[in-house]
Amino acid sequence: MRKLGLAVVVAAALAPVGTPAQQSVDAFLQPASKGPPESGISIGLSVGYAVPIGEAVGGDALSNTVSGAIPLQLDLGWRFSPYWYLGAFFQYSIGLTSSALSSQCSANGVSCGVSDLQFGVDATYTFLPYGGVLPYVGLGLGWEIFSVNVSGNGSGSLTLSGFQFARILAGVDFRVASAFRVGPFVNFSLGQFSSASSPVQNLTIDVTSLHEWLQFGVKGTFDL
Repeated sequence: MRKLGLAVVVAAALAPVGTPAQQSVDAFLQPASKGPPESGISIGLSVGYAVPIGEAVGGDALSNTVSGAIPLQLDLGWRFSPYWYLGAFFQYSIGLTSSALSSQCSANGVSCGVSDLQFGVDATYTFLPYGGVLPYVGLGLGWEIFSVNVSGNGSGSLTLSGFQFARILAGVDFRVASAFRVGPFVNFSLGQFSSASSPVQNLTIDVTSLHEWLQFGVKGTFDL
């Protein structure tokens, strides 16, 4: 009896835990992993690089003033479903002064800085929202305020503002967790400056022109 009992113990220790069929049943009974929230608040943070295209005003290319910009953007909105999102955006860009503007400012003994502010609303549609890779497209509109500031021996500023007729968005998110995704994006905006202001003189825009910003960057989104 002792030999038989020992054999049973050894056999039990060496046997696999559960048959393949039993293991399949156990896996099926495990609770499913938590997926993305069906609806709720979404908060997005992004950073990138923007290229100026077109004319700030008639005959004056935007690239004559700014060679590029580093946009920082905050998105806040509501997901009506895993597919549809509608919200507001606020973007502040640190402008990189063009070589022409930098040379002009240096010749006059002053330093110049450029900034750009954009805010408005946009809507996006996400393809395959339940997968690990989530491509999306979007469309929006807004308002833009472009500023050139001068400091040094003399100080002053020039501000151009106008409507953004369209913001076309496209990107791909990768789901890192059920409530967090991150990925690259591209953003193309079309706008027109309609007013100008300066603290030292009254300004008017006689000839308006269209200008564009082409942005590339990375965005992280929290789905609450």
